[in-house]
Amino acid sequence: MVSPTNPSKAGSSAGARSRHATRERLLESGRLLFAKHGLHGVTTHDIAHGAEVAAGTFYLHFKNKRELFREIIDGAVSELIELIDHQVEPYIEANDLAGVVQAQVEALVDFAEEHREEIRMLFSADSDAAAVGTDVLNLLASTIAEGRRELMEAGVAPKDVDPGVLGQAMVGMCAQVLSWWSEDPSRVTREALIESLTRIQRSGTHPV
Repeated sequence: MVSPTNPSKAGSSAGARSRHATRERLLESGRLLFAKHGLHGVTTHDIAHGAEVAAGTFYLHFKNKRELFREIIDGAVSELIELIDHQVEPYIEANDLAGVVQAQVEALVDFAEEHREEIRMLFSADSDAAAVGTDVLNLLASTIAEGRRELMEAGVAPKDVDPGVLGQAMVGMCAQVLSWWSEDPSRVTREALIESLTRIQRSGTHPV
């Protein structure tokens, strides 16, 4: 005999799905608007309108627009760090410094290709957005620095470059280049972009 469906439980499940769908629409609306207008140039009403929900519905999911902005950026950067870790792991295990450098660059370029809105948000000139971006970029730099420390401890990477400085330098360089490239990918091919960023890290701008 089939047990009857519990109406209360079914209603609760449907309500949870509806709330989740609304939250996702707000996130997507914010992502598109922030990328186009910056954090300062967008209101919660704009976001709600883009998500096709009532203005007050926004506050059922987020405290303010900055919290929404931060959630979008944190989610994107967590995905990027996971991507970097996944792509460099085989090279770290093989103590292959050149492979690690190229894998890191490829992960950053892949991310920029697939997340152009988040790139524009992260590197916006908006001062409020920049405050969030600084925290996020420091986290990314720390991830890269930790990978270099592992290679230094294994005796593969030279110890004459401080890993913390390296992480900050790489993120600073790639942030500017990827922001520039994501605005117009026709400026340079993906392959040329990866080759140039990798070569600069491996041997500088004037290799012997």
